[in-house]
Amino acid sequence: MLQNLKEVFPSLIEVTKQTTLDREKYVWFHHNDANLIGIAKQEVTPKELKVLETFLTPYHLSNIPITPREEQWVNVLYHGGDPALLGSTNHPNYRYVYFSLSDTDIDPLAFKEAIHGLFSTNVPILWENNHEGVIIEENQLQLEADISYQEIIDVLMSDFYMNVHLYISSYFHDANHALEQYQWTKKCFYATYPHSKNTVITYVDAIPYLFLSELDQPSMSLIVESILKETITEDELLDTVRIFLECNSNATFAAKKLYMHRNSLQYRVDKFIEKTGIDIKQFHGGLSVYLTLLLKQKKKHNM
Repeated sequence: MLQNLKEVFPSLIEVTKQTTLDREKYVWFHHNDANLIGIAKQEVTPKELKVLETFLTPYHLSNIPITPREEQWVNVLYHGGDPALLGSTNHPNYRYVYFSLSDTDIDPLAFKEAIHGLFSTNVPILWENNHEGVIIEENQLQLEADISYQEIIDVLMSDFYMNVHLYISSYFHDANHALEQYQWTKKCFYATYPHSKNTVITYVDAIPYLFLSELDQPSMSLIVESILKETITEDELLDTVRIFLECNSNATFAAKKLYMHRNSLQYRVDKFIEKTGIDIKQFHGGLSVYLTLLLKQKKKHNM
């Protein structure tokens, strides 16, 4: 079928649902569970569009009014705009919260009002389609404790009677790479969502699932950078963390193996936790960090 359509519409392209879509130039349709097809709007007459919609399911994108700040993010993330549109390219921090809703008939305005009521500021909300999108947190404290995403989900489920899944990215600091970081966030969500039963998934939780598929060099680099953060060059600290994890998080055993005082080892472990925000004393944090350290070692040997 696709080949026949391509003969009629030469601009036809097939992409995965993880792809950032050009919503200005193309109309989009579902092809299968994983892929979409797009056709350039200039090639489709209104009559042809009606015909296409009879045997293809349109992939609807939200057309709700957006704020000036949301428009800036749309230009950068969806249209390849200059990151300078976001203002300073070195925000203190920002992160993406990708959401997926079970209800495709959600009222976007009501959803926006509910989200804004849960945050201290009117965070930008962008829609990928009629049930998925992203919340962009800007200039928040990295370890801010007053945002409980499980509570947010409970409120949304109570207000809208639907299931909600959230994927929370790491904090980013350079908007010059905002588009690349957003594409990575989507990739992590789609890699994790089919396997995890949790309604809230963090970038730390996602690491083991990412290893289920083949990782290219850019993906490896993004994993290492997002998990290790500013400790990425502190080899002595990372080696201590690795030994600690290999000793089943037994500080006494690890200290003996490293020939150091137990308090010194504990200080280094706490320092790593403070710098990365990842509690490696807990199973999920420790597993993700250990896999990342192995990945960092592999990258070093391949250089």
